[in-house]
Amino acid sequence: MQALGPCRVWLSSTVLRLFSPTRRVSTNTSGRVVRESLALTRPAFKPSDPPDEMDPLVLQMLAQNRYTLLLRRQIAESLNQRQFEAASEALFDQTALAPEGAVVVEGWRSDEDQASATRLVRVEAFYLDRFAVTNAHYQRFVEAGGYEDMALWDEEIWPGVLEFVDQTGEPGPRFWRNGEPPANKLNHPVVGVCWYEAAAYARWAGKRLPSDAEWVRAASWPIPVSEGRPTQRKFPWGDAMDHDRANLWGTGLGDTVPVDAFPAGASVGQAYQLVGNVWEWTANNFTTWSAPPARLELPRALKSLRGGAFDTYFSNHAACQFQSGEAPLARKHNIGFRCVVSARELCTTWECRETEESRAKDEVLAVRE
Repeated sequence: MQALGPCRVWLSSTVLRLFSPTRRVSTNTSGRVVRESLALTRPAFKPSDPPDEMDPLVLQMLAQNRYTLLLRRQIAESLNQRQFEAASEALFDQTALAPEGAVVVEGWRSDEDQASATRLVRVEAFYLDRFAVTNAHYQRFVEAGGYEDMALWDEEIWPGVLEFVDQTGEPGPRFWRNGEPPANKLNHPVVGVCWYEAAAYARWAGKRLPSDAEWVRAASWPIPVSEGRPTQRKFPWGDAMDHDRANLWGTGLGDTVPVDAFPAGASVGQAYQLVGNVWEWTANNFTTWSAPPARLELPRALKSLRGGAFDTYFSNHAACQFQSGEAPLARKHNIGFRCVVSARELCTTWECRETEESRAKDEVLAVRE
């Protein structure tokens, strides 16, 4: 039997915690059986609930930007229409939909390997955060006990989570103090978080880190052509660098800016600051992306970074295709992240809420008739 990944185990536990009556639950986490007693006093939501009633727990999840959890089928089928519409509106407001299709992905390449360090990858439709995760968003994760909930974290990093503290020794990003971000940077991208911290937040939010292919597709917006590879933009807005559209070294600001700044630099799908402000962690390891994959020997595995930052000097380092790499434990001043969720994993219409069980019953009845 295949072991469940941390995200799947945590999501299953969350569904039970939110919408089940009192029970004891057993979940398998990489061979360890964790028994948890869940005592809830409120019944599960029902579609027959008054449409003007917003359950406090739903409101809390919406306030925490965890709307994608509410749109997972296991939870969506228990919401009334008002609750479902609120979660759907949050999804459409806070994310950018990228359609399925092919994308050419480039990675690191040597001077002798200029022609072959690319790969054509096909990706499914997905929703990408319209903005990088902010300090305010990340603070909700910290306050909710994200650093104490080991089900959110990759098992390999469990012994190291206690070391992820701020300037005063409190759990949180490296440059915070007393468990709080700078008051004047609540709407700036969170920085000083390593790859593992970004991945844990993404799971808590019901999402994940984007793959390199997803990130490049959202930024470069490929246009299919009749023959050959798709046409892609060098930068989200076009093929020429424009420092009025992104926060880079040449822009002259010297620090991060709010995540909704530089709207003219948004991608075709209206994702902001895919280039500039902060580098962004992706789910992949730093690699050549050649086809077939070339051997890249490194002293240690690195995680992929995309997009450039406020202190990126060279314009080509801020191009959609440029890939950098960093140690997964790095907690730097110019690295942040955003999240993604596959479109097929969500219910985005009221009709989509019907359960697999109900569809199966309908099919059986249809056959009998």
